Amino acid sequence: MFRLFVAFLFLSVATQAQNDFLITSKLDTIFGKPRILSYDLIDRVQIEVNKKKESFTALQVLSVTIDSQVYKPVRYEKKIFLMKLVKSGYLSLYAFKLENQTTYDGRLMTKLDGTRMEVPNLSFKKFMANFLDDCSTIVSKIKSGDLSKKDLDKIIDEYNLCITNANKDKAIPTNEVNEKSVAITNLIEKIEAEDFTSKKDALDLLKDIQNKVNNNEPVPNYLTDGLKGYLAGTPALTEDLNALLSLLQK
Repeated sequence: MFRLFVAFLFLSVATQAQNDFLITSKLDTIFGKPRILSYDLIDRVQIEVNKKKESFTALQVLSVTIDSQVYKPVRYEKKIFLMKLVKSGYLSLYAFKLENQTTYDGRLMTKLDGTRMEVPNLSFKKFMANFLDDCSTIVSKIKSGDLSKKDLDKIIDEYNLCITNANKDKAIPTNEVNEKSVAITNLIEKIEAEDFTSKKDALDLLKDIQNKVNNNEPVPNYLTDGLKGYLAGTPALTEDLNALLSLLQK
């Protein structure tokens, strides 16, 4: 029984270590125990690996994952936060710490084109309708009251679907789609030939990326960041991974 308990404890620690990591701006993945620290102008993250601590600013990381929750650097109001990613898409939703608070009660929406807006408490209809004015169906539902602040998740999902459907009408070169599909297929085949802990997770992510490419949808950063993390300890796949990431950035 004692041996079984020790084995279970070891497995729990190992699983936790796989769930906690950060990806640096140089695409290095560091597994350990990250801790996000808030400062006046720029957040930092401290990560402990084998009882040694290393610190990074929010500018030096692409993402931080703690207990499977992703945090990403976001510039807002002259400060760079490490915000909690709540929903991802063309329009993403982040949670952040309001001034003098320790909980993630603030909500910020950001579009892939760089525009962003804090979820308004006052004049919700007016500000949301202006911010999402490139999707008339959503604007109509907000102005009519069919969608209100309590429906924020639904608003974001429907808006992203609206933008996705609009983009489907914009044909992209077939050879570009084929090039990405070939790169994904090659990487899948090479992953299947390797033996490593996060193999299944990496394959699942690649299938999600493949579906996005085939449907002419944007590939969210959390998918590519996650793929980097899962393949970080397998150097034999680095060249094919970087080739795919380069194509996805086009």
